[in-house]
Amino acid sequence: MAEDLPPLRGTSLHDNVATRLRHLVFDRVLAPGVWIDEKALAAQWQISRTPLREALKVLAAEGLVELVPQRGCRVIELTEDDADQLFPVMALLEGRCAHEATRNADDAGRLALQRCHDALERQAAAFDLDGYYQANHEFHSLVQRLAGNRWLDRCTGDLRKFMRLMRGRQLQLPGRIEA
Repeated sequence: MAEDLPPLRGTSLHDNVATRLRHLVFDRVLAPGVWIDEKALAAQWQISRTPLREALKVLAAEGLVELVPQRGCRVIELTEDDADQLFPVMALLEGRCAHEATRNADDAGRLALQRCHDALERQAAAFDLDGYYQANHEFHSLVQRLAGNRWLDRCTGDLRKFMRLMRGRQLQLPGRIEA
């Protein structure tokens, strides 16, 4: 299902399972609204259901999945109203990131930004949406790091997870990728 995901070993099994589940959600292998089959995943990954359930609790706390009593767990679905509320908040936070990044970036940081922006332009010109999203994520993450504000980093990072869930919505508008 996802061979390029990190192995289920490391500091804590449930943290590694949570990381793997996040990848599946962000890559839409586990699509919005889908019920997560705990038994099947536990069998496929050769783990007990306990670390899987602990991982699902982590993702529920992050807002990526919803625990439904007597039913199980499903991936959240973000609505158009969610998008309408989230995009302006992200614009404010990312605007502040850009402001602080321009004050803090040295020549190496500015060069790294230019490289990221060039990669973003290449992906857009090639209409490579997967490449575009990856380059876009790297660009915004770099701006966030260059801002050097841990509180801004935390807020922006938390909301960026939800932005990843809405991947594709904004680029489906006619002419958007060209713009």
